[in-house]
Amino acid sequence: MSEHRREQHVRKGSSAIDFLIEKERLESVSEEGRDRAADRLIHDASKRLRSARSLLGSDSGSAFSLAYDAYRMAADSLLARQCLRATGGEGSHRTVEEAVSSQFGDVIPAFSKPEFEQFRQMRNASQYPDFESPELTHSDAQWAVSLADDALSGAQDLTSAVELGPYRATS
Repeated sequence: MSEHRREQHVRKGSSAIDFLIEKERLESVSEEGRDRAADRLIHDASKRLRSARSLLGSDSGSAFSLAYDAYRMAADSLLARQCLRATGGEGSHRTVEEAVSSQFGDVIPAFSKPEFEQFRQMRNASQYPDFESPELTHSDAQWAVSLADDALSGAQDLTSAVELGPYRATS
């Protein structure tokens, strides 16, 4: 932590987090290595975002997918700082959406519920097409890269200013 004292994060969305833990969609993980894991997620998100930008002119689908990966990793980094992670399997991306939007959507607009849900649903439609879904466009890829950039910057700014300690259930 830097020499200036970071303020403690006031827990928002704790009822959503408690619910997700109770339903075994989120799990607590060891505090050991949490900062290293979160930093690695931010680093990997940055690399994917750079790759997405480089593909914007030539491959909109891949640029979109890489931007989504960067976005999700930025969200996962916030959970990692709290010693939380999605349990995996079906619905894990929605779990991250619910956990991150409920806690941080008001301070990181890129993680607001409507933005997160639209991004997740577009990614889902592109990864698992029903053959009636429209193909991703250059405009979609630009939107995705911009949103991922905002999310990544927001996650970095928040964790520089606020201490996200291990999550403790409210009940």
